[in-house]
Amino acid sequence: MRAAALMLAAVLGPGGCGSPPERADAGPRAGRLAALNERAGEALARDELPRAARHYREALRLAESIEDTRAAGRHALDLAAVYQALERGDLARAAVEPLLVEPARFDREVVAEAAGRAALIALEAGDLDAAGNWLELALRECARPRCTAGVALANLRGRLLLEQGAIESARAALAAARSAARAANEPEEEANALRADARAAARMGEHGRAAALLGEALAIDTRLALPAKIALDLQGLAEVELARGDRAAARAYASRALAVSRASGRKGQQEAARRFLEAHP
Repeated sequence: MRAAALMLAAVLGPGGCGSPPERADAGPRAGRLAALNERAGEALARDELPRAARHYREALRLAESIEDTRAAGRHALDLAAVYQALERGDLARAAVEPLLVEPARFDREVVAEAAGRAALIALEAGDLDAAGNWLELALRECARPRCTAGVALANLRGRLLLEQGAIESARAALAAARSAARAANEPEEEANALRADARAAARMGEHGRAAALLGEALAIDTRLALPAKIALDLQGLAEVELARGDRAAARAYASRALAVSRASGRKGQQEAARRFLEAHP
């Protein structure tokens, strides 16, 4: 779930615990750390994910070299989010692993976000048992008011329920997540809830409702200028229109999804749209 909306409800802020002794060169390195963070943010704003990953890797290395646990935790989360957006779940999981292996070094909200990221990676890999275990840890560690991942974790819970086949429970959870997202002014999470609820509606045969939900999500994601989410919305609409029997509309949406994903360089989404178009000429 920052600028490119990649973090699992992550925001800049204090993290970690303790105050390790400062090295003599900590000041200059801290300045370098801030510069790298700024460059990574600029890369995210331009959707230049490989460049953002390079800056976050270097920032993480520098944070560890001066024993800045707070910065190291945040940059590990940032790096994991970028890797996952690059469709490298293996690298994303490796980035958050130190936070999960030694949780006592970090604040609870950082551990919550790391566990949430691990849950999302497992969910997308189809490992529902692992996803459930990590989500349970994330929810346990996400203690208000400092934890800001609550809405994203609620969305993740709804998605997990959906994949487990508990469709009605999933829809109730996603409706609650959507209301929480609105109350917290988190439009991306609202769109995430809408998109997941659309999948649930489609599985229940409510294709008109699914199309309406995806239309709402698309409007939000377009306003936020989130290419990956726009492509997901368009691909979802393609599948819904196909289920409704409108092949022409389905192909039009899939063609738009292909164009968006090609422009943003997301190969997985490109392949999904291409396969859809090939399967439904």
